[in-house]
Amino acid sequence: MTDDAWQPMLFGATTAEGSTEDGPADELRVCALNVNSPSPGRAQRIVDWLLATKSNTLVLTEMQPSDGGRHILACLQAEGFTTTCTPGWTDVRYLTVVATRGLEATRVQPAGFDPRIVAVDLATDDTTVRLVGVYGPTNGMTPESSHRRREFQHQLLDYLAAIHHPALCVAGDLNVIEPDHHPRLPAFEDHDYAFYTGLLDLGLRDAYRTLNPAGGDHSWINARFGNQRLDHTLISPGAGQITTCAYDHTPRSEDLSDHAALLTTLGLPSASGATTRRPG
Repeated sequence: MTDDAWQPMLFGATTAEGSTEDGPADELRVCALNVNSPSPGRAQRIVDWLLATKSNTLVLTEMQPSDGGRHILACLQAEGFTTTCTPGWTDVRYLTVVATRGLEATRVQPAGFDPRIVAVDLATDDTTVRLVGVYGPTNGMTPESSHRRREFQHQLLDYLAAIHHPALCVAGDLNVIEPDHHPRLPAFEDHDYAFYTGLLDLGLRDAYRTLNPAGGDHSWINARFGNQRLDHTLISPGAGQITTCAYDHTPRSEDLSDHAALLTTLGLPSASGATTRRPG
Protein backbone atom coordinates (compact mmCIF):
# COMPACT_ATOMS: atom_id res chain seq x y z
CA MET A 1 0.00 0.00 0.00
CA THR A 2 1.39 3.36 -0.94
CA ASP A 3 1.10 6.34 1.38
CA ASP A 4 -1.01 8.08 -1.26
CA ALA A 5 -3.83 5.62 -0.56
CA TRP A 6 -4.34 7.30 2.80
CA GLN A 7 -4.55 10.90 1.57
CA PRO A 8 -8.29 11.71 1.10
CA MET A 9 -9.07 12.59 4.75
CA LEU A 10 -6.36 15.15 5.62
CA PHE A 11 -7.47 17.75 8.14
CA GLY A 12 -6.31 19.55 11.29
CA ALA A 13 -3.25 21.62 12.13
CA THR A 14 0.04 20.76 10.48
CA THR A 15 3.57 20.85 11.82
CA ALA A 16 6.41 21.93 9.54
CA GLU A 17 8.99 19.32 8.60
CA GLY A 18 11.88 19.33 11.05
CA SER A 19 9.75 20.75 13.86
CA THR A 20 10.98 20.19 17.40
CA GLU A 21 7.45 20.38 18.85
CA ASP A 22 7.94 16.94 20.34
CA GLY A 23 11.36 17.72 21.78
CA PRO A 24 14.92 17.57 20.50
CA ALA A 25 15.88 15.48 17.48
CA ASP A 26 18.77 13.94 19.43
CA GLU A 27 16.31 11.49 20.96
CA LEU A 28 14.25 8.76 19.36
CA ARG A 29 11.02 8.50 21.35
CA VAL A 30 9.24 5.41 20.11
CA CYS A 31 5.65 4.53 20.96
CA ALA A 32 4.74 1.01 19.83
CA LEU A 33 1.01 0.27 20.04
CA ASN A 34 -1.25 -2.45 18.71
CA VAL A 35 -4.29 -0.36 17.72
CA ASN A 36 -6.59 -3.42 17.54
CA SER A 37 -8.30 -2.66 14.20
CA PRO A 38 -10.11 0.47 15.40
CA SER A 39 -13.46 1.89 14.42
CA PRO A 40 -13.42 5.57 13.31
CA GLY A 41 -14.65 6.71 16.73
CA ARG A 42 -12.00 4.79 18.63
CA ALA A 43 -9.41 5.82 16.03
CA GLN A 44 -9.84 9.50 16.94
CA ARG A 45 -9.33 8.73 20.62
CA ILE A 46 -6.21 6.72 19.78
CA VAL A 47 -4.79 9.65 17.79
CA ASP A 48 -5.46 12.04 20.67
CA TRP A 49 -3.60 9.74 23.05
CA LEU A 50 -0.70 9.17 20.65
CA LEU A 51 -0.16 12.89 20.22
CA ALA A 52 -0.23 13.39 23.99
CA THR A 53 2.73 11.00 24.42
CA LYS A 54 4.98 13.52 22.57
CA SER A 55 6.59 10.59 20.75
CA ASN A 56 8.42 11.48 17.55
CA THR A 57 8.14 7.94 16.21
CA LEU A 58 5.07 5.69 16.23
CA VAL A 59 4.94 1.99 15.37
CA LEU A 60 1.28 1.07 14.88
CA THR A 61 0.39 -2.60 14.51
CA GLU A 62 -2.85 -4.42 13.73
CA MET A 63 -3.70 -1.57 11.39
CA GLN A 64 -6.23 -2.21 8.63
CA PRO A 65 -7.04 -0.36 5.38
CA SER A 66 -10.43 0.47 6.91
CA ASP A 67 -12.21 3.70 7.80
CA GLY A 68 -10.60 3.60 11.25
CA GLY A 69 -7.15 2.99 9.83
CA ARG A 70 -7.54 5.77 7.26
CA HIS A 71 -8.68 8.12 10.00
CA ILE A 72 -5.56 7.49 12.08
CA LEU A 73 -3.25 7.97 9.11
CA ALA A 74 -5.01 11.11 7.89
CA CYS A 75 -4.91 12.70 11.34
CA LEU A 76 -1.22 11.93 11.83
CA GLN A 77 -0.36 13.28 8.39
CA ALA A 78 -2.30 16.46 9.17
CA GLU A 79 -0.25 16.81 12.35
CA GLY A 80 2.99 16.74 10.37
CA PHE A 81 3.91 13.06 10.64
CA THR A 82 5.45 11.20 7.73
CA THR A 83 3.73 7.82 7.45
CA THR A 84 5.29 4.73 5.90
CA CYS A 85 3.75 1.36 5.13
CA THR A 86 4.63 -1.44 2.72
CA PRO A 87 3.86 -0.33 -0.86
CA GLY A 88 1.62 -2.27 -3.20
CA TRP A 89 -0.65 -3.93 -0.61
CA THR A 90 -4.11 -2.51 -1.23
CA ASP A 91 -6.22 -5.50 -0.24
CA VAL A 92 -4.56 -6.75 2.92
CA ARG A 93 -6.15 -7.59 6.23
CA TYR A 94 -3.40 -6.32 8.52
CA LEU A 95 -0.40 -4.06 8.12
CA THR A 96 2.12 -2.11 10.19
CA VAL A 97 2.64 1.63 9.89
CA VAL A 98 5.59 3.76 11.03
CA ALA A 99 4.85 7.45 11.55
CA THR A 100 7.57 9.95 12.42
CA ARG A 101 7.87 13.70 12.92
CA GLY A 102 11.00 15.86 13.09
CA LEU A 103 13.17 13.16 11.52
CA GLU A 104 13.95 12.51 7.87
CA ALA A 105 12.31 9.22 6.90
CA THR A 106 13.40 7.07 3.95
CA ARG A 107 11.73 3.80 3.09
CA VAL A 108 13.96 0.71 3.19
CA GLN A 109 13.66 -2.30 0.87
CA PRO A 110 10.23 -3.75 1.70
CA ALA A 111 9.77 -7.21 3.14
CA GLY A 112 7.93 -8.62 0.16
CA PHE A 113 6.54 -11.61 2.01
CA ASP A 114 4.25 -9.73 4.43
CA PRO A 115 2.81 -6.19 4.85
CA ARG A 116 3.01 -6.72 8.61
CA ILE A 117 6.63 -5.54 8.31
CA VAL A 118 7.77 -2.06 7.35
CA ALA A 119 11.31 -0.68 7.49
CA VAL A 120 12.43 2.95 7.39
CA ASP A 121 15.67 4.86 7.92
CA LEU A 122 15.24 7.74 10.38
CA ALA A 123 17.94 10.38 10.02
CA THR A 124 19.13 13.37 12.00
CA ASP A 125 22.10 15.58 11.13
CA ASP A 126 24.34 13.22 13.11
CA THR A 127 23.05 9.66 12.70
CA THR A 128 20.62 7.28 11.02
CA VAL A 129 18.61 4.59 12.79
CA ARG A 130 17.02 1.79 10.77
CA LEU A 131 13.62 1.11 12.32
CA VAL A 132 11.67 -2.05 11.50
CA GLY A 133 8.04 -2.17 12.63
CA VAL A 134 6.59 -5.67 13.02
CA TYR A 135 3.18 -7.20 13.69
CA GLY A 136 3.74 -10.92 14.19
CA PRO A 137 0.97 -13.47 13.50
CA THR A 138 -1.24 -14.19 16.49
CA ASN A 139 -0.82 -17.45 18.36
CA GLY A 140 -4.06 -19.25 17.49
CA MET A 141 -2.96 -22.37 19.39
CA THR A 142 -3.56 -24.62 16.37
CA PRO A 143 -1.12 -26.52 14.11
CA GLU A 144 -1.96 -24.08 11.29
CA SER A 145 -1.19 -21.11 13.52
CA SER A 146 2.09 -22.67 14.60
CA HIS A 147 3.14 -23.28 10.99
CA ARG A 148 2.20 -19.72 9.98
CA ARG A 149 4.12 -18.19 12.88
CA ARG A 150 7.17 -20.38 12.28
CA GLU A 151 7.36 -19.45 8.59
CA PHE A 152 6.92 -15.76 9.36
CA GLN A 153 9.60 -15.87 12.06
CA HIS A 154 12.12 -17.58 9.79
CA GLN A 155 11.47 -15.12 6.97
CA LEU A 156 11.71 -12.13 9.28
CA LEU A 157 15.07 -13.22 10.70
CA ASP A 158 16.38 -13.68 7.15
CA TYR A 159 15.03 -10.26 6.16
CA LEU A 160 16.62 -8.55 9.17
CA ALA A 161 19.95 -10.21 8.37
CA ALA A 162 19.68 -8.97 4.77
CA ILE A 163 18.98 -5.35 5.73
CA HIS A 164 21.15 -5.33 8.85
CA HIS A 165 22.35 -1.92 9.95
CA PRO A 166 24.76 -0.89 12.73
CA ALA A 167 21.97 1.21 14.26
CA LEU A 168 18.94 -1.09 14.16
CA CYS A 169 15.66 -0.96 16.09
CA VAL A 170 12.90 -3.58 15.82
CA ALA A 171 9.61 -2.65 17.47
CA GLY A 172 6.00 -3.75 17.59
CA ASP A 173 3.69 -6.56 18.61
CA LEU A 174 5.87 -9.58 17.86
CA ASN A 175 3.32 -11.97 19.37
CA VAL A 176 6.08 -13.95 21.09
CA ILE A 177 7.33 -14.12 24.65
CA GLU A 178 10.84 -14.53 26.04
CA PRO A 179 11.95 -18.08 26.97
CA ASP A 180 11.80 -17.50 30.74
CA HIS A 181 8.50 -15.63 30.63
CA HIS A 182 6.36 -15.66 33.77
CA PRO A 183 3.82 -17.11 33.90
CA ARG A 184 4.89 -20.11 31.86
CA LEU A 185 2.62 -20.36 28.81
CA PRO A 186 2.55 -23.83 27.22
CA ALA A 187 0.77 -22.53 24.09
CA PHE A 188 4.08 -21.06 22.89
CA GLU A 189 6.45 -23.48 21.20
CA ASP A 190 10.17 -23.97 20.73
CA HIS A 191 10.20 -22.03 17.46
CA ASP A 192 8.69 -18.99 19.24
CA TYR A 193 11.50 -18.97 21.80
CA ALA A 194 14.07 -19.62 19.07
CA PHE A 195 12.74 -16.58 17.21
CA TYR A 196 13.14 -14.33 20.25
CA THR A 197 16.65 -15.70 20.81
CA GLY A 198 17.42 -15.25 17.11
CA LEU A 199 16.65 -11.55 17.42
CA LEU A 200 19.15 -11.26 20.26
CA ASP A 201 21.68 -13.20 18.17
CA LEU A 202 21.47 -10.38 15.61
CA GLY A 203 23.03 -8.13 18.25
CA LEU A 204 19.76 -6.62 19.48
CA ARG A 205 18.96 -5.86 23.12
CA ASP A 206 15.48 -6.17 24.60
CA ALA A 207 15.04 -2.56 25.73
CA TYR A 208 12.57 -3.35 28.52
CA ARG A 209 14.60 -6.24 29.86
CA THR A 210 17.81 -4.21 29.67
CA LEU A 211 16.40 -1.60 32.04
CA ASN A 212 14.20 -3.98 34.03
CA PRO A 213 16.14 -7.24 34.57
CA ALA A 214 13.56 -8.54 37.04
CA GLY A 215 10.54 -6.70 35.63
CA GLY A 216 7.26 -8.58 35.43
CA ASP A 217 5.19 -6.31 33.19
CA HIS A 218 2.84 -7.73 30.55
CA SER A 219 1.40 -5.94 27.54
CA TRP A 220 -1.67 -8.15 26.99
CA ILE A 221 -3.78 -9.16 29.97
CA ASN A 222 -6.05 -12.18 29.71
CA ALA A 223 -7.32 -14.37 32.54
CA ARG A 224 -8.07 -17.31 30.24
CA PHE A 225 -4.86 -17.46 28.19
CA GLY A 226 -2.45 -15.94 30.67
CA ASN A 227 -0.90 -12.47 30.82
CA GLN A 228 1.71 -12.05 28.10
CA ARG A 229 4.55 -9.66 27.23
CA LEU A 230 3.99 -9.66 23.48
CA ASP A 231 5.07 -6.13 22.55
CA HIS A 232 8.80 -5.47 22.32
CA THR A 233 11.42 -2.94 21.31
CA LEU A 234 14.84 -4.42 20.50
CA ILE A 235 17.79 -2.14 19.83
CA SER A 236 21.38 -2.61 18.66
CA PRO A 237 24.13 -0.87 20.66
CA GLY A 238 25.03 1.27 17.64
CA ALA A 239 21.60 2.90 17.70
CA GLY A 240 22.32 4.74 20.93
CA GLN A 241 21.63 4.49 24.65
CA ILE A 242 18.33 3.19 26.00
CA THR A 243 17.31 5.82 28.55
CA THR A 244 13.71 4.80 29.29
CA CYS A 245 11.47 1.86 28.41
CA ALA A 246 8.13 1.19 30.06
CA TYR A 247 4.66 -0.15 29.32
CA ASP A 248 1.84 2.38 29.51
CA HIS A 249 -1.48 0.68 30.25
CA THR A 250 -3.61 3.75 29.53
CA PRO A 251 -4.68 2.40 26.11
CA ARG A 252 -6.04 -0.68 27.89
CA SER A 253 -7.65 1.12 30.81
CA GLU A 254 -9.34 3.65 28.52
CA ASP A 255 -10.53 1.00 26.02
CA LEU A 256 -8.39 2.33 23.20
CA SER A 257 -6.84 -1.10 22.60
CA ASP A 258 -6.50 -4.49 24.23
CA HIS A 259 -2.71 -3.92 24.43
CA ALA A 260 -0.54 -1.65 26.53
CA ALA A 261 1.75 0.72 24.65
CA LEU A 262 5.52 0.36 24.92
CA LEU A 263 7.28 3.73 25.26
CA THR A 264 11.04 3.73 24.67
CA THR A 265 13.48 6.64 24.61
CA LEU A 266 16.79 6.27 22.85
CA GLY A 267 19.60 8.80 23.17
CA LEU A 268 21.04 9.08 19.67
CA PRO A 269 24.79 9.21 18.96
CA SER A 270 26.20 12.59 17.98
CA ALA A 271 28.53 13.20 15.05
CA SER A 272 31.47 12.77 17.43
CA GLY A 273 30.25 9.30 18.37
CA ALA A 274 29.06 10.27 21.83
CA THR A 275 25.49 9.58 22.89
CA THR A 276 23.47 12.69 23.61
CA ARG A 277 21.51 12.65 26.84
CA ARG A 278 19.26 15.40 28.11
CA PRO A 279 19.86 16.61 31.68
CA GLY A 280 17.64 14.71 34.12
